[in-house]
This record gives sequence, structure tokens and C-alpha cells, in this order.
Amino acid sequence: MLMASLILLPVIFGIVLYKLPLKLGKVVLLGVQACLLALAVFLFLQTGDHQELYTILGGDHLILNIVLRADRLSMLLVLTNNFLFGLGFVYKMRDKFFDGKIMLLYLILQGLTSGIFLTDDFFNLFIFFEVSTVLTTLLLMFKKEGRVVYDALYYLITQMISMMFFLLGVGFLYRMFGMLSISGVAHLIPYAIADGRAGELVLPFSLMMAGLCFKLGIFPMHGWVSRAYALNSAPITQIAVMSSIMMKTSLYWLFHFHEMFLAAFDYSLLFIVFAVATSIYGAIKAISQKDLRLMLAYSTVSQVGFMLAARFLGDTYSVVGSSYHIITHALFKMLLFLSLGLIIRKYKTADIREIRGLMKNVPFAGVLTIIGMLSITGFPFTSGSVSKYFMSAGLGHIWLEVLFWVMSFCTILVFVKYAKIFLPTVETEKFAIKRVKQFTLLLLTGVTLLLGVVMNHGINFLLGVNFTIDMGDFLMKGFIYVVLVVVATWFYKQFLYKRPVVYEKIEHSLSFSKMCFVLMIFFTTLVVYGLLVVN
Repeated sequence: MLMASLILLPVIFGIVLYKLPLKLGKVVLLGVQACLLALAVFLFLQTGDHQELYTILGGDHLILNIVLRADRLSMLLVLTNNFLFGLGFVYKMRDKFFDGKIMLLYLILQGLTSGIFLTDDFFNLFIFFEVSTVLTTLLLMFKKEGRVVYDALYYLITQMISMMFFLLGVGFLYRMFGMLSISGVAHLIPYAIADGRAGELVLPFSLMMAGLCFKLGIFPMHGWVSRAYALNSAPITQIAVMSSIMMKTSLYWLFHFHEMFLAAFDYSLLFIVFAVATSIYGAIKAISQKDLRLMLAYSTVSQVGFMLAARFLGDTYSVVGSSYHIITHALFKMLLFLSLGLIIRKYKTADIREIRGLMKNVPFAGVLTIIGMLSITGFPFTSGSVSKYFMSAGLGHIWLEVLFWVMSFCTILVFVKYAKIFLPTVETEKFAIKRVKQFTLLLLTGVTLLLGVVMNHGINFLLGVNFTIDMGDFLMKGFIYVVLVVVATWFYKQFLYKRPVVYEKIEHSLSFSKMCFVLMIFFTTLVVYGLLVVN
């Protein structure tokens, strides 16, 4: 029942805390978060030596009852989820709008997110995704200002339509195998292939993957991103959680389902094409934005493409590096968003054109932003450099490494523009930052830096592998990184800073009808490709 507790306890305590006095509720909340984090750490340690944990609810049958399953990566993601949610609670606890409703919504969302990583049932996975989408929408339009309700409903409806694809795919699998157990279906797939039914798997696989890819913002299905991440009414913590954790839920299952159906057909080549396009175009979309929240949001889309490409391009090293990057990206993207929250409070805007002199006016946020920028771009001895080293170490071919560095260049280019907030300006009034926020951000920064400093030990302990970094190769990649920073700075000043018209035309998002059309085209592409490569 320990795994079930990670799902149920946040929901139960969310209801309880909603009824308690706010001051008492905050104290209890801290205790609940400490218990959840300790439980996640304990269960994570139980997954050593690549062991899987199972919990059967309501009986003792693996097929007929609800089953929770945890492998090393899923348990690590649950641990990261509870760590970041806990930090988010501490970060916002002293804000004036933090009340019982916020605690209720966030705690339920925290439990559902853990459930997404732990469930071994297709239908429960769909339910967890759908309810978490509804909760996310409620948090996005919390203040109901301006176009907030319209944009939030745009996000809600498009996400629900994408998950209808997923549910339809689940229905086809149930009709084919007569069960909703993910492990059970995985066990029966080889028998279906042996019976010559591999072609029947193309349609359900394509439906499910289309839904997950839409939630990830895979090119060209990224139109919802600008509607969800730029809402002024949304707490910055919610946007940070969406970018650092919620995107990883779909990514984890995309990886899992691809491996699960690999014996029937291999979509690696097609996903590589979509991944590279997502990484590069996501960076272009990020550069085209004026809102810092959207720059970070589209940067996440670009990084998703990065992780997908590494997963499908390389060997074991790249796969491990991609998995490690899922964790490190969650940490430094949370750091960047929470630091941005301080910047927005100081300048009363997220418009990059109106924010200057960050180190003079908010030096604390400035330092943390620099650390986050260095980490996400892969500066040597940061956590991002370790994950990117392993992603590139398994590529093998020179053209793949060139492609890797092109995607890295695009990431660096985004944050060359982001660095405009450090340009000098007149110093304004001092900005006081509450100590609880300082503590939260310093703890998050410490963990982010630690995963870069420990290098081999970090990736070996967290993912249960035994890989070693070649220091000479690592330093060579660091040198290439410095060269790319210099080139990206020159390129931005010469071609983008002086000619914004080059990318301003791609700033805006797609309409609702066009997004639905794009989703259908993407799904059709998956079906056609699957029929061509089916074994």
C-alpha cells in the first residue's frame, strides 16, 4: 500500500486541509510533504538492481485488480515530482492568495501526477491524465482576468480531444486482448505478432501516441503552448510545474509504449524526424517570443525534442543520458520559472523589452537565473552538461554528433536572447525577497548544481547504471560549448537582434480548428508509417 499512499494521501489531506484554519493547514501541509518525500525516497531505494515494485489493490490478481508498478525511472520521477511540488508549496506559502483552495487543487494534482507514473492500467492512466488536465485548467484561470477563461478553455478542450485519441486506442487494445493491464498487454503482444496480427496493433498504437505527442507539443502540434503558459492569472508555480513535471508524464509513457510495441514495428526513424523538427522549431518559437514565460515554455518543447532525439538516435549511453536529462531538466527549468516569478514581481511584467538591469535590481534572482541558463545550455560541470554528455556519447556517427550540436546551438541561441534582461539600466528601488522563497530557491539550486558536480556518481546512483565520463572527451565537449556560445552571440547580434522581422511572423499560435486538423494529419502519418514498417 506504500505506492498507493503516494497517490491517495495528497488527495485525502487536500480535502482535510481545505476545511482546517489556514495557519494550521500550512503546518500540516509541511508535515505531509515531508512524509511524502520520505516515502518516495524509501520506495526509490527499493528499486535498486533494476527491480520493479508491484502493488495490487482490491485483491491479488494482476489482471483483474488495479495494479501499481514502479521501475527505477518511474520511481525517480515520482521522487522528483514530490520534491518539486514540496518546494512549490514552500515557495508560495507566504503569498496572500495562498489559501485552502490552492492547497486542495495542488495536492490532488500532486497525487494524480504520481499516479500517472505508477499506474499499470490503461484506463486509470487515461483518468489520471484527464483529471490532472481539468485541475491544471482551474489553476491556470485562477484569477479569471481578461482572455484568461477563453485561453484556458482552449487548452482544456484541445487536451481533452487529444486524450480522446488515447482512449480510443485503449478501446481497440481492450477489444483485441480483453484486458486493460499495461503489463498484461505487453506480455501478449509477442503472441499477437506470432499469430500474424501485428498490423492490427498499428491503429491503437497510433491513436495513443498521437494523444501523447500532442500533450508534449511535438511539432507541429505546439499551438496550445502559447495559450497555456502566458496567462497572467496563472500562479508562476503552476506554470513551473507544467513545464518541469507535467510534460514529463507524457514523455515517460511515450518512451514506455514505444518499447512495448517495438517487436511489432519500429517508429524510431519517424520519431527522430519529429524530434529534430521539434527541437529546432521549438527553439525558433522561443526566440520569436517577447514574453519570458513563453520563451521558457517553448524552450521546454525544444528540450523535449532533444530528449526524444537522443532516445531514438543512439545506443544505451544516449538512452541513459536522455533519462537523466528528464530529471535535470525538471530541476533547472523549475529554477528558471521560480526565479522568473521574482523578476515579474519586481518589474510588473514578463515582457523582455521592459526588463533590464537584473543584476542591479534583483541580484538574487539574477544569480539563480544565470545558474539555470548555464545548466540548460550545458555549461561544463553543470547537471545539464552531464546529461548532454551521455546523450552525445552514444551517437556513434559524425553526422549524428553534428545534428546534436545544431540542436545545442539552437538552445544556446534562445538563452542568448534571454540574457538581454541583464543589460545595464538605471538602478531602481530595492526589492525584498521573503526568506522562505530564498531558502526554496537556494535548495533547488543546490540540488541542481550537485547533480553536475557528482557527475558519474549521480547518474549511476539515480539510474542504476555503471557508466564513466571520459574527462578528456568531456572537456572537449566543453570547449565546443564555448565556441557555440560565441557563435550564437555573434549570430544573434548580426542577424536576429537587428532584423526581428525574420522571426516575428511565427510568433503566434494556431487556431482551434487548425490545431484539430494538425492532430488528424499527425495521426494519419503515424498510421501510414506503421503500415509500411509493420513486421
